[in-house]
Amino acid sequence: MKLTKLMLSACVAALALVSCQKEGPSVPVETKVKSVDVSIANMILTKSESSAIAKGTKVNLKNFKIFLTDNAYSKVYDAYASDGATAAKSYFTADEYDITDTDAKASFHFVDPACTRVVVVANMGDIAWNNIDDKLLIGGQQDVSELALYGYSDLVSAGSFHNETKDDVTYQLPVYKANVTVKPRVSRFEMDGFYVNFKSDPAYSSIKFKQIAVQNYYPETQLNTGNESGSLVNHITNFADQGSTFTWLHNGEKDWYRNVFASAVEVTPAAPSAQAISGADKCYAYHFFSGDAVPVIVIDLEADGLPAYLYSKNIKDTEGKPITEIKEGYIYRMNAAGNVDNGGDGDIVVDEDDIDPADRCLDITVDVMSWEVVLVAPEF
Repeated sequence: MKLTKLMLSACVAALALVSCQKEGPSVPVETKVKSVDVSIANMILTKSESSAIAKGTKVNLKNFKIFLTDNAYSKVYDAYASDGATAAKSYFTADEYDITDTDAKASFHFVDPACTRVVVVANMGDIAWNNIDDKLLIGGQQDVSELALYGYSDLVSAGSFHNETKDDVTYQLPVYKANVTVKPRVSRFEMDGFYVNFKSDPAYSSIKFKQIAVQNYYPETQLNTGNESGSLVNHITNFADQGSTFTWLHNGEKDWYRNVFASAVEVTPAAPSAQAISGADKCYAYHFFSGDAVPVIVIDLEADGLPAYLYSKNIKDTEGKPITEIKEGYIYRMNAAGNVDNGGDGDIVVDEDDIDPADRCLDITVDVMSWEVVLVAPEF
């Protein structure tokens, strides 16, 4: 009998202990969900496509979409606002999200722990997850204010918690963070004028530049991988064939890959430098999908009234080594490389001796910087 009473007393004591625990702290640690803070770098509001991009300028932005996924990209995970009921906002436009001075930021709560990666796609509108492997066409990637941008980052623990309430219960959600840098799938080449290194005894009294064109580029790439595809585009297949080269140069065709000047840009021994377009901050720019295809630059000109043309044979770094690939988010700007008194930024430099029908190829020297101006100097 005494044993029975002792056991009943123990049960009562255990129930009392459980009751006390329920009345204890109301902020349990929730291990089944987590919060994710996303910081998106390398974005800025839109900028005129005709302006040269200054060194250190961030990538231009109109909108961006955030996806929460895993390393296998198997699915997109749901997320909520801090109230635990409202779906978290994942699509933003430049009009509603001010990121002119700081990196963009967004927070997601009550996220499945299986989420391990954040993907950000910008300037593609409210794109659906099953469309991020779409093909990008190079002709559609020439407007610098609307370049498709892509980036991802794996989640890392922030070592902190967010107190969030759901169903009248406040939880401590472990916080994970992702710092995503978005970048375009293209490289950018810029030029704004010409400079001719005339000899002390000039062979020509007037050089007139009539147009510039580019070729040897991939026509498409995949948004989420950046893998180029399609056959390389070469408008002129044989520069040794003078007849077919001039035929293409003067066929009147207009597209993103060529600029025919409204009036010829003339340089003389007395005035060896001239801009192809007006304004010091303006330029002609051409975008290419990055990879192992280095673009070829073609120049149509007249030397003392005689037609001629030049094309790039190599693009070299400042050490004189040929570049075998061009990189995403890099700008390559033509430059006189110290050979022009006025600085020559943006000028294509031509040595007078290079204007020779027997040898029309040139080398271009570049100084490579990530999404900053890359100074290049053509050698003819």
